[in-house]
Amino acid sequence: MPDTENYAHVLLFACPNCERPLVSACASTKKNLEVAEAEWFAPHCLCGWTGDLAGVTALKHWVEGWEGNPPIGAGIPGSCDGEPLNSGI
Repeated sequence: MPDTENYAHVLLFACPNCERPLVSACASTKKNLEVAEAEWFAPHCLCGWTGDLAGVTALKHWVEGWEGNPPIGAGIPGSCDGEPLNSGI
């Protein structure tokens, strides 16, 4: 059992090319939404589009408790507990 509680942040985007739903997720020790909304995600779509989307542009964002103990921290792929990436938005 981990010493801290872990959470999965799930973000739902629309593909900028074809408008299919795209999903991205990250792990965090924080439950608040701002953690993941300050991050950038790189989803891939079946239409062939790939690119970066800011978490704040997600159509939906929810948080689930996570029983696992994933690697979490600055510079770890799939973690949203590091320093947020600089954004141009």
